Amino acid sequence: MRTIFVDVDVQNDFCVPSGSLYVKGAPTDVIRRLVAYAVAHRIPILGSVDSHAWDAWEFASAGRAGPNGERPNFPDHCVKGTPGWLKVVGTLPPRFRFVPNVASAPLAPIVDEVIRGETQGVYFEKEVYSLFVNPLADPFVKALAAQFGEPLSFVVFGVATDYCVRAAALGLAQRGYTTTLVTDAIAGITEAGVARAFEEMKSAGVKFAKSGEVCT
Repeated sequence: MRTIFVDVDVQNDFCVPSGSLYVKGAPTDVIRRLVAYAVAHRIPILGSVDSHAWDAWEFASAGRAGPNGERPNFPDHCVKGTPGWLKVVGTLPPRFRFVPNVASAPLAPIVDEVIRGETQGVYFEKEVYSLFVNPLADPFVKALAAQFGEPLSFVVFGVATDYCVRAAALGLAQRGYTTTLVTDAIAGITEAGVARAFEEMKSAGVKFAKSGEVCT
């Protein structure tokens, strides 16, 4: 079984205290160790990055609702190109690519690079919670499985447990992939939200492990 690490939204606006949507207790040191371990052991990293325009409907400042009437009224965050949008220092492998949130793009060259170990990390831009709202994420994962020729096992970490981490882990598990959550490499917004997320993930078959169990 081929292991792939999944880095969820480890960006400055979420993970450093000065970030506009800081998740208290974001375990950046543990995440850096996981990334370093992946690079050292030639484990591919897939990831998500929250990517917004300045007038995203999620923002209170935009004054408008989302496509389904949503009004989360978040502060402006992860506006593409700003310091808050950037990945936390030390959480990118030396060789990586970002995949835009678009309907179609050539994926085969990037899949081949990952298979050969040339590209070590691939990060999918998204506007809402799930990694899989990027329409290129699902076909990319399927292409990886086909090229590797063996089942895939995903190891998930990042922020926030009760939002984007939950969405990524459930998305993978519901697609039939073996999925493990690294419990000391996540942080959530509320205790109640985290508890609900854990119950949902457990019910979906997600496994739980510490970083020391993953990095062996």
